[in-house]
Amino acid sequence: MSRSPVEASAPGKVILFGEHAVVYGRPAIAAPISQLRATARVAPAPPGSGLFIAAADLGARVRLAEAPADEPLACAARLALAEVGAAEPDAVLTVRSAIPIASGLGSGAAVATALIRALTGYLGAPVALEALSALVYEVEKLHHGTPSGI
Repeated sequence: MSRSPVEASAPGKVILFGEHAVVYGRPAIAAPISQLRATARVAPAPPGSGLFIAAADLGARVRLAEAPADEPLACAARLALAEVGAAEPDAVLTVRSAIPIASGLGSGAAVATALIRALTGYLGAPVALEALSALVYEVEKLHHGTPSGI
């Protein structure tokens, strides 16, 4: 069955107050930055090719079947597939991000959110917001150990 491409995006964020304290469960005030977004697009690939993830902005090109367990994009894809009980599709997943990396603007979480939403949408099994948040939090723990959760 040939599927149509699916695209999803997520904004960056800024924590206005409580940036460090939020890591310890304290309150913070945050807001999305809609002008800075991460976008993921999933499109069909030839049968038997598996899932290939390309993120030029992040310097990443990985085939899911060959990616190490701690590779963040592959981790997000594997968690998404497990969440919806789906096998690895034959597809190309392209990630783009206008959010500066390591700037405190939530680029990792936005990339993971866009990737998971696009992949599960492509599979016809979009995840609920609560499940999406939990999946992204798991990916963020890989990067930060103790992420903000915002």
